[in-house]
Amino acid sequence: MGVVMSLTCLLLLSLLLLYVAAASSSTVFLEHKHAVRLLRMRKPRANYFLEEMKPGNLERECYEETCSQEEAAEIFQSKEKTMEFWYRYKNLNHCRYNPCLNNGICTMDRHEYICLCPPQYGGKHCETEVFECEYRNGGCHQYCRQTVQGAAVECSCANGYQLEPDGKSCHETVRYPCGKQWSQNSMVRSFQGDDFLLNDTDPNLSHILNDSYPHTLNYTHNYTHTQPLNYTHNYTDPERDKQENSTFIWRNWANGSYSEPEMNHRIVGGQLQPQGGSPWQVLLRRKDEYGFCGGSLITDRWVITAAHCLQEMPDHVTVGDYDKMREDPHEQRIGVEKVVTHPHFHDYTFDSDIALLYLAEPVELGPYATPICLPNTQLAKQLLREGTHGLVTGWGATHYLRRSSRFLRKVVLPVVDQQKCMASTEQVITDNMFCAGYLQAPRDACRGDSGGPFAVNYRGTWFLTGVVSWGERCAAVGKYGVYTRLGNYLHWIRDEIHKQARNNNQT
Repeated sequence: MGVVMSLTCLLLLSLLLLYVAAASSSTVFLEHKHAVRLLRMRKPRANYFLEEMKPGNLERECYEETCSQEEAAEIFQSKEKTMEFWYRYKNLNHCRYNPCLNNGICTMDRHEYICLCPPQYGGKHCETEVFECEYRNGGCHQYCRQTVQGAAVECSCANGYQLEPDGKSCHETVRYPCGKQWSQNSMVRSFQGDDFLLNDTDPNLSHILNDSYPHTLNYTHNYTHTQPLNYTHNYTDPERDKQENSTFIWRNWANGSYSEPEMNHRIVGGQLQPQGGSPWQVLLRRKDEYGFCGGSLITDRWVITAAHCLQEMPDHVTVGDYDKMREDPHEQRIGVEKVVTHPHFHDYTFDSDIALLYLAEPVELGPYATPICLPNTQLAKQLLREGTHGLVTGWGATHYLRRSSRFLRKVVLPVVDQQKCMASTEQVITDNMFCAGYLQAPRDACRGDSGGPFAVNYRGTWFLTGVVSWGERCAAVGKYGVYTRLGNYLHWIRDEIHKQARNNNQT
């Protein structure tokens, strides 16, 4: 009986276990697809000891966890790719707050920022000013030369000046250096910085003009050349008219004029130039004292003028002249020893319209007789950029086909874009010429002004940049005055001067 009971209990226990196993199988074990999905949802952690033994994985290291730059470097195995990823990963934007100075533009190049600097600045953040002769003359007050490597500039000075310790400015070493005005009532100072001469829209211009500038030269070109050539330029510009009303003072000097042959050139729309205001101004005269062309004193023995003027051979020149009908207190009369016309001068197109006069004796320099400085090639280009204002002086006619002026007059004219210059005329405009003036404003050089200077004030020193050459009538509507581009002849000028110096030494 006891055995039967034991077997019965064992059987019941077995059945119970089988029932429990059958009931639990539906909750412990999952179908395959559900089991895989569950396993994928589990995120591996980096806190078990085999983690560091596995190769780098971008998803595991940086997206499922927060990674370091060192861990990213292990994954990409490249500094460039690492930094590119790290910039995006950390949302780093160095250009968010512009680190570039002096109007530099910040831009991203892969993982690094770069400053795009204006032409005159350099360095990582555009913090360093770059001096180039093409930009503001390299900071030089007179001559600028780019070094061979092109990374720097060298400044130098004209004769009679010495370079200051700052390496940029120049100070006078002689009593009467070139390009300076010494007469108190006509002293003209350049504007702040390195602005070129005058700008009619500048509010500071009017008092300067009253002291020493307002002239207009008009020239009429006669291609027959039967007499000293006369040039007439008529310029009229509506915009200029508006400016003139506010900045220029117009005066009538008709009582100070006298008759001259029609073939001379004169200043139209200008004003009287005070004595000493242009101490480099020269008047070419015949033996009978008739003055027919202007010129510019560049040394105590040399004068620059227009080649076409020399169809009438000058006997002498007067320096320090103001009233051409009467000898002035400071006037010097000096004979002409030698005439040098440019070998490429064309008497029809007036190309290379430039000549040199070698004087019989030196000019006694002083407040009323001072040479004008010659630029170097680089400065000559800068001083003839469009819009630069130049001072033109002479005794030419004050109106087309009218009498020339008895007294020295002046006018301020802007340099004109070369394409506009060429479009304004049917005559030939070569690279050796430039235009100045206004399309409609009544200011120009005119008959009698030929050979005279187109001078620009740069940092307080006057430089000769052009020679009055020709024009179509004087201050004619739609026409400009045409000038010889002096910068193209600097080597020729210096060669002729050195040649004469060698001849003098040999004798």
